[in-house]
Amino acid sequence: MQLSNLAYHSLVACAIILAFVLLTGVVRSLLTWLGRKFVARTQNVLDDKILEILMANVRPLMIVAGLFVGLREVRKGLVPEDTTVAQLLEYADALLYILGVLIALRIFLGIIRELINWRLDKVSADGTSNLKLTLGPLTTKAVNILVGLIAFIVMLDHFGINIGSLLVSLGVGSLAVALAAQDTLANMIAGFVILVDRPFRVGDRIELIPGLIGDVLEIGLRSTRVLNFDNNVIIIPNSDLVKGRIINHAYPHTQMRVLLKFSVAYGTEPDRVRAILLRLAENHPDIVRDPPPQVFVTGVTDIAMEVTMVARCSEFSRQFAAETALREQAYAEFIRQGISLPVPRRIIRMEAER
Repeated sequence: MQLSNLAYHSLVACAIILAFVLLTGVVRSLLTWLGRKFVARTQNVLDDKILEILMANVRPLMIVAGLFVGLREVRKGLVPEDTTVAQLLEYADALLYILGVLIALRIFLGIIRELINWRLDKVSADGTSNLKLTLGPLTTKAVNILVGLIAFIVMLDHFGINIGSLLVSLGVGSLAVALAAQDTLANMIAGFVILVDRPFRVGDRIELIPGLIGDVLEIGLRSTRVLNFDNNVIIIPNSDLVKGRIINHAYPHTQMRVLLKFSVAYGTEPDRVRAILLRLAENHPDIVRDPPPQVFVTGVTDIAMEVTMVARCSEFSRQFAAETALREQAYAEFIRQGISLPVPRRIIRMEAER
């Protein structure tokens, strides 16, 4: 009677496992339906990738769940004398727990990997493609190690193994590594901050300190490379960029101010000078119309009247060329229009000796 009871529950367990396997197709169809109904409404592909990860792990999850429920059914047919079978079932439970943790770990790491790739793809769209090549593998490996270590500790704790000494050892080891590579870690963390905060992008013109201006050539994991006007590459640690003050000349738009100062001789009508400069600015292809260029009388010295024209260039990379062209055109136009430029004069009075 005892053997037939165990056999009956074993047959029921087999039927339960088979039912879970057959239900795999139903669960996949349900996920597909939900995906078409909800996921298809969004424009990004992140939710599609997450759905693919879940679909790929439906069968292993259903098999593990069926085996777990089936083992519980087999236990109903045991009697106290079936110690060997009970021990085997304990081993099977432990194995199923490990398999369940591994499958959950696989799903979680897959979702984290897709989140990282999705974020790096958005950054790469602005020209910082090297960040994905540099930070992508490193971030994925770091997350895999961290989450895998946590899962390993959780499994040890489930089986009643003391993990206190292991945690102390890991803490001491992490502290030693952090102290030995604190500069490198600081630069790496700063690289992540630049990635998230995005104070500048590849191609932007930034100013770090007065006189240090250049275009961002590459944003790396440890450092950022800036190409200055002498065509030299300046390698700056990311930690210095995070702590320092940065002026981004290309953000929020690429327009750059054009500032030209002229000195004309006394007696020159300001309206004539203003009309000449505004006409030259309107005819220049790199000067924008909104906001419109303006001309001001900004000073009167002992030898001249100072006039300043303020305009905006469409691209910061064209600022120097636009200023040079306008300055040369204004000089030629002043001469053609008969506008005199100031010349320093000195009056020397000679007195006869008494």
